[in-house]
Parts: sequence; structure tokens; C-alpha cells
Amino acid sequence: MNSARTSFSDAIAAPRQALLQHGLYARLRTVEDMRLFMEHHIFAVWDFMSLLKALQGHLTCVQPPWIPTGNARTRRLVNEIVLGEESDITPDGRTVSHFELYLQAMEEAGANTGQALAFVERLGASSHVESALAAIEVPDFVVAFVRHTFQVIHGGKPHEIASAFTYGREDLIPDMFGELVAQLQRDFPGRFDTFRYYLDRHIELDGDEHGELGREMVELLCDGSATRQNEARAAAVAALEARLSLWDGIAAQIATHGG
Repeated sequence: MNSARTSFSDAIAAPRQALLQHGLYARLRTVEDMRLFMEHHIFAVWDFMSLLKALQGHLTCVQPPWIPTGNARTRRLVNEIVLGEESDITPDGRTVSHFELYLQAMEEAGANTGQALAFVERLGASSHVESALAAIEVPDFVVAFVRHTFQVIHGGKPHEIASAFTYGREDLIPDMFGELVAQLQRDFPGRFDTFRYYLDRHIELDGDEHGELGREMVELLCDGSATRQNEARAAAVAALEARLSLWDGIAAQIATHGG
């Protein structure tokens, strides 16, 4: 591991470990617990895509007229990630985004998709994230998580967006959700098959492909600059801390409902 990656690993070690050992996973004991988790987590699935598309907008040309934009290698890296996240292939050969796949998993599990669908519908009408969240009355901890993501997006520094995306999302998922997959198989056989496929797919992509693509992308965008590396590390830590707050909120919500 090179020195830049070592410094990232050291900087994020504490919040990353706190997420991997979070008490939320032990609270997911019943089908209703899983449904509540999914109903809140869906907003992290959605804003993950917003973070990725913001990154693609910085690193590639997405509006006509087309011109070569940025570094060709970073263009390829981000476009490969977008391909898998926005238009993946399901086991039966259909094409679907991971957000849409998650909605299908919620429907299969009997979770309420109403808030998420109403949110997307409102966004299509106004594109104002805060107003859409307020209108559907999601919990404050969900609003805070999405707000943090859009603060990173609106900050406009590609290396910070890439770092939050890579170290706060992609690099974390294989370890974070590996035990949850085993738990679904053990405790809820046949009840969450689509959700398990969603998690398996993320573990496969993020562990084998997207995580490494993201780490390379952060390195290229930092380009050896100590200032950029420090900003990228800070963005990674802040993203992990935001996820910790989201997990705290979901765990408390499940506890309140008797889980």
C-alpha cells in the first residue's frame, strides 16, 4: 500500500471501525425491524446516486456540446462505476439502477415505499431536495444525512466528492454488509431475497471493482497535493461520521418501535 493510501486508512480507522461494530446490526431481529431499516436506508441509497452523478458531472462532459473534459483515466473510472450503479443487470436479465432494485426489495419485504416514491416524485417537479424531504416528513436524522451529502456535492471540489464517495460509501460496504447478508440467510430465509441480492451485488462490485476504481480516482484527483490529500481525508472522515449518525438514528427508531 502506498503512503497516500496508508494515510487514508489511518485517518478513517476509528469511525470505520465504529460503523462495522455498530449496535444497529444486532437490533435487526425481526421482519419489522428489517422493514424499518429499509424505509430509512433507502434515502442513503438515493443520495449515493446523487453523489456519484455529481462526481461524473465534474469529471466528464454531460451536457452538449461535448468537449473532452478532464483526465481520460478519471473519466473511465467514474463512467465504469456509473454503469454498474445506474444500469446493472439482474439475475433474470433485466436492467435496473440499484435504487430501483432497492425499491423492489422493499416491496418484496412488505416495507413501505410510499415516502421514497413521493420524495422522487416531488424532486421531479421541483428538484429542491430540502423541500421534498420536508414535505414527506422523514426523521431529522435522515434529513441530516442527506443534507451532509449535498453539502459535499455543492462544495464542488472533485477530490472531496470522490473521497466521500469512495471511503464513506464504496470502500465501506463489503465489510459493513457482509454479516447482514449472513444474518438474512440465517434468520429470514426466503423473506428478503431481492434485498440479499442487492447487498451481494454491492459487496461483489465494491469489493472487487468499484472500491479500487474509487481509490485510484481519489489519488489521481489529489495529484500529489498535500492540501488536496488533507481535504480528501477530512471529507472521508466526515462522510463516515454522517453515516454513524444515520445508524444511531435508525437504531433508536427501531428501539422505539420495540425491536
